[in-house]
Amino acid sequence: MTPDTPSTGPRDQVMLRSAAQHLRDHVDDRWVEVADVVLARAASATRASPPVRAEASSGPFQVAQQVLVSYLRASIDPLDDCEVVDIRVDTRLEREVDDGGEVCTGVLIALTARYGTVLISLADDVREVAAARLEQLLGPVAPPVGVSAMHVHVADVTRGDPKRSVDGRPR
Repeated sequence: MTPDTPSTGPRDQVMLRSAAQHLRDHVDDRWVEVADVVLARAASATRASPPVRAEASSGPFQVAQQVLVSYLRASIDPLDDCEVVDIRVDTRLEREVDDGGEVCTGVLIALTARYGTVLISLADDVREVAAARLEQLLGPVAPPVGVSAMHVHVADVTRGDPKRSVDGRPR
């Protein structure tokens, strides 16, 4: 025990054990509603993310893939008649550069689309938005990530607004 550590007597230990037991015994009726959300956020906050090489006017730097995915999702989200389901960034190790970063070689964007949407136009819009955001984040990508390397996959089609869940709430 250090001089800064308060001493705990038998009464303090009894109170601590009692408080701990009360916390163990307490069950909030709504914990089931928030458990999945809390676990998903914790998992996404602690996930390791490989670096992707980027180029700025001041020189090379690295951006985490998870950051690229977040920015791509935020850029595509305002488009009407679709909702992003998943985004995957493809990379390859650049042999000439030994900084541990990989270069972006492509992107797969999976969407839910509203029934009746012209899918070719939607895919073109998604590619245009994503390519502009990638260039903004990574600098000039050589070779550019074009149609052949940027795949837009329609994973689902819905009759209603794809940005809303079945019960009408925003996703």
